[in-house]
Amino acid sequence: MIFTIFMMILFLIAMSLVFTFIFEFLVPSLRAQNIPFNKPIFSESEIRVRPSLMETFTKPREAKAAVMCSAGKTCAPLRFEYDGPKSCALYYSLFDTEHDCKFACIGFGDCTKVCTRKAIHIENNTAVVSTLCNGCGKCVEACPKGIIKLVPMATKKGVFCSAKFTEKTQCSDNLKETDINYGTKDFKLLRKLYKLLFKEIS
Repeated sequence: MIFTIFMMILFLIAMSLVFTFIFEFLVPSLRAQNIPFNKPIFSESEIRVRPSLMETFTKPREAKAAVMCSAGKTCAPLRFEYDGPKSCALYYSLFDTEHDCKFACIGFGDCTKVCTRKAIHIENNTAVVSTLCNGCGKCVEACPKGIIKLVPMATKKGVFCSAKFTEKTQCSDNLKETDINYGTKDFKLLRKLYKLLFKEIS
């Protein structure tokens, strides 16, 4: 009984603080700015921008990114150990590759840093694109080796490897048609959240 009365008192105090804020601070502030109460408190420019932001999520996707290097690759032992800054662009300006395959993904994640949808992660020193990709192409521009390509949305299979058949490596088994690789990272929760918010993600 005492606990219930105590909670009621706390509730009344909280509500009084809310009403005090609204009528003593918020309303006078809005009146001072001559903002009509029958209109939203956004500027016309903000209202105009909002639909364009939504279009970036609701527009049907025509392409998606695919990495031309398998996260299941089994390269030979590294030719040398690189311990410099973890930047694909910087590394590629100095060296060709640490692996026996010069087409292998560097794996420092320049593409992950530019992806606004967090649709790329690194597995086995290899970039992997998830189903959250909307085909914006920023990762394509960020990859110094040019091994990220935009492929049609309907693409399910392909030879996702940039190596040449004439340049055999320990990893050459990937020079065959395989399913597009989304990796092992679980994006189910993120996909559900995007579906709830934007109604189109798959």
